[in-house]
Parts: sequence; C-alpha cells; structure tokens
Amino acid sequence: MSTLSYTSFLWQSVDDHGIHSPFMFRFVNKAFYAKGPRLSKKEHRAQNMQVSYPAAELLYRIVNYIRPAKSFVIGKDADKVIDMLRYAGEENKIKLWFFSPLAPIPGGTDLAVIADNKKEAAMASFENIVSNSHNDTVCILPNIHANAHMESTWHALCNHPKATVTVDAYHLGIIFFRKEQVQQHFMVRPSKSLFRDAIIGLKNGYGLLG
Repeated sequence: MSTLSYTSFLWQSVDDHGIHSPFMFRFVNKAFYAKGPRLSKKEHRAQNMQVSYPAAELLYRIVNYIRPAKSFVIGKDADKVIDMLRYAGEENKIKLWFFSPLAPIPGGTDLAVIADNKKEAAMASFENIVSNSHNDTVCILPNIHANAHMESTWHALCNHPKATVTVDAYHLGIIFFRKEQVQQHFMVRPSKSLFRDAIIGLKNGYGLLG
C-alpha cells in the first residue's frame, strides 16, 4: 500500500452517507461502522497472523456481522486465512465450518475468501466459488491494492458476469452474487474519521453533519 494510492482511494470513496442502495447501506453500516468487537494490533501480533492487519481487522468485523455457518477458503494461502478466521470465530462465539474445494458445498457457502495473489489462480478460485455460491454469499479478495497485479485481478473479478455488486474497501475487495441487484460498484472507506470525512465531505457535498 502506497500513501498516494490510499489517498487517491480516500478521495474517490464514500461512507454510508454516500450509498443509495438500501442493501449496501445496511451492510456497510453494520459490518464496517457498527460499534462492536474489533481486532486489535496487539491481538494480531500475538496470534502471529499472516494476513495483513488492515485486511484481517476488516475481515474480522465482516465475520462478526454475517456470522457465516459455511465458509470456503481457496488458494495457496488458504491456511493463513483460515487461522485468522478461526480466531475471529472463537472470539465472537461463531462456529465456523470450513468446506473443501474438492466437493460441492450443500446449499452453497456463506463466506468465501480467495487466498491467491496470482491472477490466473484467483480467477480459477473465483469460478469454484461461483459454482458453490447462493444469493447471499459474500466473496472476498484481500489486499486488492497491494500492487498493480492485484488491482488487475480485482478489476477482472468485478467484470465477471456473476458479480452483481462489488465493493472496493481498499484492504479488501467484496463481491456479492445477488440476482435481484443491478450491477453496481462501490468504493467505501472501511472506517470513519470525523476530521478526514469532513474534509472529503466538502468535495462530495455530504457527510459533514452525519
């Protein structure tokens, strides 16, 4: 993550006040901004998590909100992500069941994470997830702005015909397969800061009083 890249993201992104989709407003409000358990940097270090702290912390909040019954992590770094998710589940009293990519998941998965940083592998993993998804599946690709290669992978996933709603939260890319939604792409700040959001609100014309 470069300072210039993140600054550019912040300048183009919105918070919940800039979202006019009821579904996305609810998700962002409850998963990103709700007051509740957070993963601390101390916990992240103590658990020796191999997922970057910003990505792990946001994923921790999402898991706490959606409370997935069936999870699916696919890719060469799957073990690292599963360890992080298991900790999130234990801390929030969520029983996470992880399914193998070798067999169909009955009813589809609730949470899927692509643990690949190579475009070809990530796209293949995504196709596996699509075939094991349902209407409310949440699919996540971590560290989408880590480098140009990951950004290219993210854009390719956003353009997949099955991806109806996508969210660029900088540290995570989030994809939904909701059939009733029109295809939309959002850039959403993963956290709130009164001073920062007020400055950005001057440009966007909202957020100063919310």
